Amino acid sequence: MSAPIAGNGVISVGTAGIRSLRHDHPCAQVRTRRLPNGYKVSYRNDYELEVIYDDIFAKEVYYFKSENPEPYIIDCGGHIGLAVLYFKSLYPRARILTFEPNPETFFLLRENILQNNLRGIRAINMALSREDTKDAILYVGEDFLKAWDSSNTIEPDLWPNMDEYRGIPIRSTRLSPYIDGRVDFLKLDIEGAEFDVLDESKTKLNLVGAITLEYHQSAGNRSQRKLEKIINILSESGFDYESFQGATSIRLDSLPRDPLYQLIIKARR
Repeated sequence: MSAPIAGNGVISVGTAGIRSLRHDHPCAQVRTRRLPNGYKVSYRNDYELEVIYDDIFAKEVYYFKSENPEPYIIDCGGHIGLAVLYFKSLYPRARILTFEPNPETFFLLRENILQNNLRGIRAINMALSREDTKDAILYVGEDFLKAWDSSNTIEPDLWPNMDEYRGIPIRSTRLSPYIDGRVDFLKLDIEGAEFDVLDESKTKLNLVGAITLEYHQSAGNRSQRKLEKIINILSESGFDYESFQGATSIRLDSLPRDPLYQLIIKARR
C-alpha cells in the first residue's frame, strides 16, 4: 500500500461551481482530503480510500492508451469518483459517463466532480443489470461510516458475510443503450454483476476499444462458470485479454483453488 495520502437521477457537470455538503445530509460527517496530485476528495472510510487510491493512482489498474485526446469513457461502478479523477488526470479533455447505484455514495461522487471543477462528465445514480427496473435491491454494509461502499452489490449471495449487509431500493438499467457510438474505454467494477452486464451488451462491444473489468469469484459464479463465459464473450468480440491477480499476470489454467478471489481482466484489440 502507498503512503497515506494528504439525489437520485442524472447530473451533467459542465461549468457548475463547488457546492458544500448539506449539514442535514447523512454524508455531512464525511472527511475531506487533498490528494498528492491536487484533487480534493470527500469520502467516508480512510482505509478504503487508501487501498483504492493505491490501485488507481499508484498501480494504475485503469491505465489505457488512446490516440484520441478526447476519449469517451464509460465508468461502471463510479464509487466516490477516484476513477473519474484518474481518467481526467490522464486525459483532461475526456468525456466520461459514470454509474453509481448507492444514493449516498452517489452524493459523494457528485461532490467530488463539482469541487474539482471537472467538465464533460455525466453521472447516473443507477445500478447496471440485465434489465431496466425501478425495483432493484442494492446490498450495502450496515455501518454507514465503516462499511466499504466499493463492496456494495446487487448480487444477494456474492460475499460470505452477506448477513452484515442490508438491502436498499434502487433503480437499475441496461448498459447497451448507452453504447450508442465509439467508446474508447469501458471500466466494469460492479461487484458480481460483470457477466450479466457484459452479456447483455455484447452486441455493442464492437464499438468498444478497450475494457478493464474486475471479476469477482464466488461459489455461485464458479458453479455457473461465469469467468469462462466472460472470456468467451471477450474473445468472440475480437478482444485479446490478460488477467491479473494483484499486480501479477496469471494464466486462467493456474487460478486459485479458493472459491473466493478477484481478478482484473484487461481486454484490448
